[in-house]
Amino acid sequence: MIRTLQAWSPAPTTGRSVIPALLTALALLLTACAGPKVVPPSEEERNDMARAVLSEAIYTESLLSQCASVSPELKLYAQDLRTLWMDAHAEVLSGADNQLNRALAGETRDYAGHALALSAVRFKHEHQGRAERELRLNERSANNQRIVCQRRLDELEPTLTERRYLTPDSERDLLVRDALVADAERPVTMGDVPTLALEIPRNLAPGRSYRDIERRMANTCPNAELVVIANEWPHEAYGIYCGQQSQSFIVCDWGECRAP
Repeated sequence: MIRTLQAWSPAPTTGRSVIPALLTALALLLTACAGPKVVPPSEEERNDMARAVLSEAIYTESLLSQCASVSPELKLYAQDLRTLWMDAHAEVLSGADNQLNRALAGETRDYAGHALALSAVRFKHEHQGRAERELRLNERSANNQRIVCQRRLDELEPTLTERRYLTPDSERDLLVRDALVADAERPVTMGDVPTLALEIPRNLAPGRSYRDIERRMANTCPNAELVVIANEWPHEAYGIYCGQQSQSFIVCDWGECRAP
C-alpha cells in the first residue's frame, strides 16, 4: 500500500503572538547594551567642590589685594591676575556661591536688610587669614614687601587655571563641576564671595559691649570666640562661636544687647 505523504507546515501565527515576543527581545537587547546608570552628584560632593572653589577665590583675592597695595606696578599685575582668574572661574564661582547659600540656608538670618550666615563669615576670615600669614607684609620693610609679592605673584600666575574643577581628572569631577555651573544664577566676583559673609573685614576693633558679652559667655562656653560684625556706636554686632558647630548672633544698640 502506498501511503500519501503530506507536506508539513507550522501552525499559523498571528501578529498578536509575534509582536510581544519581538518587543521583549528588543527590550532585553537594549538593557544589555545600556551602560551603568549615572548617579547625580550628591549634596556632599557639591558642597565639597563648592568650598574648594570658594576657598581658592577668597585666598587668591586676599593675596592679590594685599600685594596690590604695595606698589603701582604690583597693583596692575594683581589686576591682570584677577582678570585671568575670573575669566576661567566665573561660572563655577557663581554656582559654588549659590551652593553654599543653599547649604547654609538653615542658619541664614537677616541683618540690616541682607542675608548673613556666621559660618560664611568664619569661612571667609579663615582663608583671608591664611593669605595674610603667608605674606606677613606688616612684618616686612617696604622693599622686602615688593620682593615677596613679586615672587608670590610670579608663582601664582601659571597655577590660576590648573584646578580639578576646571580640567577634571575624572568623569565624576566633571559631573559635579557641571552641576555647579548649571546652578550659576548671578555674576559674582572674587571679592564678593561668599555673599553670605557680607564682606565683613577681619579683625574689626571691638565695641563697648564686647567685654560684657565675653564675660557672660565665659559661663556657658569658656573658649568662646567673638567676631566683630559691626562696631559703629551706638550700633554693634557680634558673632559668637563655641566650637565648630554652636554659634549665636548678638546685636547691641546703646549697650543693650539681644539675639535678633
